[in-house]
Formats: sequence, structure tokens, C-alpha cells
Amino acid sequence: MKKTGTVSEVFPKMANVILDEDENQKVLCPYRRGQIVDRDAEWRERSPVAPGDRVQIHAYGSKDGVIEELLPRTNSIVRRAPGREGKIMHTIAANVDFVVITTSLHDPDFSPGLVDRFLIATTVAQIRPILVINKMDLRAGEEAPWKLYEDLGYRCVPVSTQTGEGVDTLRDMLKGKTSVFCGHSGVGKTSLLSALFGEVVGRVGEISKATGKGKHTTTVSKLIPVGGGTRFIDTPGIKEFGLIGVDAKDLIQYFPELFELQEKREAYSHLPRFESYTRIRAALEDEGR
Repeated sequence: MKKTGTVSEVFPKMANVILDEDENQKVLCPYRRGQIVDRDAEWRERSPVAPGDRVQIHAYGSKDGVIEELLPRTNSIVRRAPGREGKIMHTIAANVDFVVITTSLHDPDFSPGLVDRFLIATTVAQIRPILVINKMDLRAGEEAPWKLYEDLGYRCVPVSTQTGEGVDTLRDMLKGKTSVFCGHSGVGKTSLLSALFGEVVGRVGEISKATGKGKHTTTVSKLIPVGGGTRFIDTPGIKEFGLIGVDAKDLIQYFPELFELQEKREAYSHLPRFESYTRIRAALEDEGR
């Protein structure tokens, strides 16, 4: 019997699919890469399906079936597959309304480099980003490293799972939407998801004293429905994010405050994001060699 559904979790050559007819019903389905992969694509997918993908399956029973077709994606958030050579990409999530870039104020400290990479990727994919700054209970003084992003028009939501600051605001923004949560390990993503949705994914990890970054607590991406049309995709902590679809020569267009001064032939090396821009450009030039 043919049915449609949404991929919730991906394993080697298999995936869990949540059926449209009942979001509480999961069907474990194998897939044949040759049937659902575009062989003429410039980039090869590390896995042909991703959480959030819409698929058609042939169901053999209530708990098993086979994926027969990958339905067209409205969007996807992608990166270069880490540790792989050549044009191999990793699709983190597909068919989402928001990319929630999850950071922390401290422990680990706010990291603008990863934020900038995600903002570029969301611009390429035409997905709305939300920048969440967790652990606001650790704030000392008036520091606000996210202020420059707020001034550029990005939606920023400071939160604390300890005090509850910003949690209700963020929950209201995500209601009835599908959102993917991405960020470094240790920023408190699991605790935040628990505060938002009452659904614990993995376990809360400790910060590694050696690196200052969190130990991985989520090992695979997973889509979870929480009722009322609200769904979230939890992802493992990301250590690197290689961009796809961006040329080094065009990179400055993704930094509007730098691009504006360049167009006016004015100096822009003094602006806060100039260092991030130069690092990302150097990486893109190196990848293009």
C-alpha cells in the first residue's frame, strides 16, 4: 500500500518515516540509493534522505515498508560532508521553516564564526534564521555580542533554561512550524529543547575541560513532532560547517555592512565581522584550489 510521510531519522540504508495519516506511527524503511538519487547532480549526497524529507513509501504492514520516491524539497540546509574529499554534501535537514542557530553567551563563549557560516547557508537556502543565545544566566554586565546581528536585522532571542528568560517567546515563534536546531556542542541545545517542548533528546552533556566545548550528546539528527503541527529537528553538535554554493569572490555580498562600504569604495577592515569574512574567504579559496 502506497503512503506518504516525513523522514524522522536516518540510518545506513534505512530511515524511520512518520506517516501523514498518523504522526505517532513510525515505519522503518530501507531505501535503494539508485532509485532516489539524481545521478546528474554536481554534488553527491552523503545520504540520499535527511530528516524532514517528504517521501512516498510502500507499506508492508504497520511498522515496515520501503521508500520508493523522494518528493521534491522546498528547501534544505546543507554543508560540505566533513572528512570527505570531492563534492560530497551532508544535508542536515529538509523542508524546514526556521533554522535555529543555537549559541551560548558563555561556557562555551559566543562564537561568531559559526553563526556567520550558518547565516550565509540560510541565505543561500532562503530559510529564515533565528539566532538564539542561551545561558543568559551567566551574563556579567551589559555584554551583548549578538547586538551586531540584531542591528543587521536578524531575529535574536536571548534565553536561559535556568531562569526561563525568552523560552516562552521562542516557543511562540516556533508554534506550528518545523525548525532545525543547530550549533556547537555544549551550548545547551538539549536543555533548551526540553524547556521548549518537554521532550528530552539524548542527555545533557558536560563541557569538556580540555577543549571548552561540549561532549557530543546527540549522535544522529532526529525529527520529533510535539503536537499542533509543531516539529523540531535536533542535530548533533557541529564542529565545522563547510559552505556550498558560495564563491569566494562573491562572499562579501553575504556581509551587507562590508559590501555597502566596498561599493562606496570606503575602508571596512575596522568592522566587527571583517575577521570572520577573511577567515571564511580563505577557507573557500583553499577549497576551490
